[in-house]
Amino acid sequence: MKLNIPNALTIIRIIIAPLVFIMIYNGGSWIAFGTVIFILGALSDWLDGYLARRNKQVTGFGQFMDPVADKLLSGFGLASIASIGYAKVIPIIGIILRDVLTTSFRLWGISKNVKILPSKLAKMKTAIELTTLIVIMLYATIGGDASGFRLGTVAIYIVLILAWVTLADYFWKNRKLII
Repeated sequence: MKLNIPNALTIIRIIIAPLVFIMIYNGGSWIAFGTVIFILGALSDWLDGYLARRNKQVTGFGQFMDPVADKLLSGFGLASIASIGYAKVIPIIGIILRDVLTTSFRLWGISKNVKILPSKLAKMKTAIELTTLIVIMLYATIGGDASGFRLGTVAIYIVLILAWVTLADYFWKNRKLII
């Protein structure tokens, strides 16, 4: 594999994902550092795809690892806000479980030479999820009361619903792989 900027950004996202959790879990001023790193990771998700397409640097590694890096970053972000009390654990588990199932299904598709691409709704879910996480992390950074942030709770449940709707969509559109 030739290392290019998009693939390097993917690798960096994989490395920083657990750092986000560790920083936010440690609380205090670490939450701000974790939030900044999470935001940079989320921006790198957009940037690596843009650069890969623009510079014709789309690789098998990138196509395989980019979604994994995305799921790791969002999963550690979700776990971090739950660990400090800014989100309920049950919807977080539901979102992470959906991500594991989606990634597994995509890998199954690859093993059958079928590329399972994200739908517009799935991309919208990801954008809403990342935005929700950033807003909740920023709220935690300024010391907002964890039990008083109803908008964050509502947004997490919206992400949960979208997550499972998009999973059903993946399965439906690729049902020939299942049957």
